[in-house]
Amino acid sequence: MTGVELPVSTVVVCEANRTRADLYGLWLDAYEPRRALTSAQFAEAFDAGVAVLVLDDSFGDGSAEAVVERVRSEAAHCRVIGIREASDADDPSAYDRDLTRPVFEADLTDCVETLLYRANYHLLLDKYYRTTVLISAYEWRTGDEGSPAADSPDAERYDRLRDRAERLQGYLNDIRPAMTDEDVRAVAEGIAVADAEPADAEPADAAGGKSGESKYRPDECARCGTDWRGSNGSEAPATKLGAYVWRCGSCGHVDMRADPNHRHVSSFRR
Repeated sequence: MTGVELPVSTVVVCEANRTRADLYGLWLDAYEPRRALTSAQFAEAFDAGVAVLVLDDSFGDGSAEAVVERVRSEAAHCRVIGIREASDADDPSAYDRDLTRPVFEADLTDCVETLLYRANYHLLLDKYYRTTVLISAYEWRTGDEGSPAADSPDAERYDRLRDRAERLQGYLNDIRPAMTDEDVRAVAEGIAVADAEPADAEPADAAGGKSGESKYRPDECARCGTDWRGSNGSEAPATKLGAYVWRCGSCGHVDMRADPNHRHVSSFRR
């Protein structure tokens, strides 16, 4: 693990077999995991600060599915590792990662570390998206001025939002070196954005031109060079994930331009 302080770092082990639960807890001792032998103990152990859940597929006499549903609804960033029988390995899975018995220490610890970073990247990226949406709302209202006037009632809140976006970007930059491109792509694709839409379908403004944000959309992907101005067969060339944030439909690269100055953070690499 890197020396970066992570917003969420709690690991919960849901395993009805006490011997296995103790063994997994020993392997994951660096994370000081919470252990749940029953559904009631899971209810006590789980909260929004949990980053990774290790869940035996037979936990709680068949309540594993209900556990996953609660995790998805209450802590979307949390990643779930499902421990299954080898005979079930080919069955559809609702988990983020599957491990089959017998579980080995290296497999479990590596899996937890990978998903811990994904969980934190998800949490921070979602906050970043939501913050830039608010920033763009202020910028849209002010038109060509780009930001509220210094004596405006909105100026202080706008400045706080900009500071928050910069801090979040800093966190993401710190975490990014510990992740692979596949990790980043999986997180970006997994974030559910209610207003996600094709980049070539943004609404026009009242004058019939491009929207205030659309005019700042890149014409092509900075990584693979895909043209974002037209269509790409049956798929949109890029998907809008948030304010000044787009994901390439070809390679999954996330391009963020949180303000009209085109400050490009390119998948948060430094």
